[in-house]
Amino acid sequence: MFNGGVKDQIGRSLLLLLLCCGLSEAMVVAPGRATLKGIIYFTNNTPDNLQEFPVELFTRNRKRKLAEARVNDKHRFTFSELEKRKYLLKVTWPERCVLWYRIDLKAKSEVNGRIIMDVDCAHANGKIQDLPEKL
Repeated sequence: MFNGGVKDQIGRSLLLLLLCCGLSEAMVVAPGRATLKGIIYFTNNTPDNLQEFPVELFTRNRKRKLAEARVNDKHRFTFSELEKRKYLLKVTWPERCVLWYRIDLKAKSEVNGRIIMDVDCAHANGKIQDLPEKL
């Protein structure tokens, strides 16, 4: 009877250990959420209407708009609770230019972008480029 009790305890402990390992592995493999943050700079003469600049998040093939935000009074924008996948970010300077940026949130849980609007508009208007990250 004593040996049977010890075997039962070892069996239960082993089962508990296997369950814990399985659950922790499932938590690591399970997809999490990600956040995309950014700031818009100007090298010269920041417009007064920066809060009116639409910032939009699209599927990577541009077929569907997923979210839209506006720049706050500190020239920042945020998209949170995003699936970990690839996106396109569209930033529009109304009646001036449209900038497109590739975003890859598969490996990171947070990306902090830095957009120098007047410079990027001069060189990348309408072109898709990688989002420069803030250091």
